[in-house]
Parts: sequence; C-alpha cells; structure tokens
Amino acid sequence: MKKVLNISIWILFILGTLALLSFAQSKKNNSVCDNWEINVDSFSGNHFVNKERVEGILKNIGLKKGEDKFADIDAKKVEKKILALSSVQDVEVFKNIDGTLELNIAQRQPIARVFSRNGYSVYIDNKGKTMQTSEYYTARVMTINGYVNIKSGEELALIQGNDSLMGLTMLDELYELATYISNDAFLKAQIEQIYIERNKEITLIPKVGDQEIIFGKAEDIKKKFDKLVLFYTKGINPNNLNLYKTINLKFDNQIVCKKNQ
Repeated sequence: MKKVLNISIWILFILGTLALLSFAQSKKNNSVCDNWEINVDSFSGNHFVNKERVEGILKNIGLKKGEDKFADIDAKKVEKKILALSSVQDVEVFKNIDGTLELNIAQRQPIARVFSRNGYSVYIDNKGKTMQTSEYYTARVMTINGYVNIKSGEELALIQGNDSLMGLTMLDELYELATYISNDAFLKAQIEQIYIERNKEITLIPKVGDQEIIFGKAEDIKKKFDKLVLFYTKGINPNNLNLYKTINLKFDNQIVCKKNQ
C-alpha cells in the first residue's frame, strides 16, 4: 500500500511539473518581446560583429521590440541570418521568460589575410575556413600575398569544395603554414608576411631586419622552422641580422645565408 502511495505521489509530482512547464511555455509564447540582449564574444580581440550590426539584421527581417510575440519569432530564421555573416562562427538564440530575446554570438578568429594579385582579399581563420573582409573592422594578422589566385567575387565555399581550385589557391598549404606560425609565440612575433613566388615557393618576411627568409615549398614545415628558431636564438647576434640579404631554409640540416654586398 505504501509503495502504491509513493508511486502515486511521484506521478502527481511529474504531472504537476509538466503542467507548470506547459503553462510557463504558453505564457512565454504569448508574451511580447520587449528587449534584445546581444552578446558578442570578443575575447579574441576581434570586432567584426557588434551590437549595432546585429540589431540592423534583426530590423531588416522585420523584428520590432515591444510588438512581436515570442510565438511569432522564428529563432532558427534569426540564427540563419546571423550565421550568414562569414565572420560569425556560431550563434544561439533564446526566448527568455522576462520578455528578452537573447543572442549569444561567437566570432571567427582570423590568423592571416590573403591578398590576390588583383587586390581582392580574404581572411583564413583558425579552423581553416575563409572569411570575407569587413568594412567595419580590420584584423591585425600576418599577410599572405604574391602569386595567389583568388578572384574577386569567387564563391568561397566553391573554392573549399573543389580540390583543383584549392590547389590553385594553395589554401590548404597556406592554412597549415599560417597555423604553425600563429601557434608559436616566437614565430608569431617574428614573421609578418608570407609571399608566394611564381613557382609556388614561399618567402617569409620578418618583422625585424631587411632580409628575406627563403622557405621553399610548404613541406617539412616543423623541420624548417626549428632551424630558423635555432638560428635566431643561438646562431646569430640580433645586432648582425641586417648583415644578411637572405636566410635559406631549403637545405637539409643547414641554413645557407647570403650577406649584403
């Protein structure tokens, strides 16, 4: 008898909880959205997206504070519109019972900016995705230029979904190289530019000194950079860097330097 009573109490508790949740959901759906709370994740130091820009998107899709009922707001549609910005990595939309539409937005983190020979440019982010540049913000990242074959207006998704186009643009190799530099504090402080030569070999331009670092093909990346770090930290006095015109990393187990004339 006691067991049956306990089961009955639990059943009533569950039914009561479901009824309260249903009531709360019904109340929320019928309540008016009085405010937008827009939270943009800017911990990476990037500001491609701001509250004003997001508010503009919400207004463009017809949302109005103090007029729209939560039941009439399509959260998935809102998320889709925000995700259409190539600088947005993720977005979550919540309808809060206090009448607030909450948006939590995570931005992509660019590691390099690629300039095509015709001046068109895109960012590469830390996930290997391309990002369009923005009129609102410019990220301070290393630049990649030279013989890069990205055309103005070319669909970025098409480039990433086509092996032959990826080969022409070298996006895979450039991402691997830029990621290695970005993840190493010493190299990130040293290298400011990656230049693609006509033959697809790579030259690095340091932040300090006038010399060029001849890297060659985008292969044996760790081995080449280990040699470069060793050269910078133990192989040469920093005051003598400007004595050299080139630092060549293409040869196995050695660095070949050419002095200025």
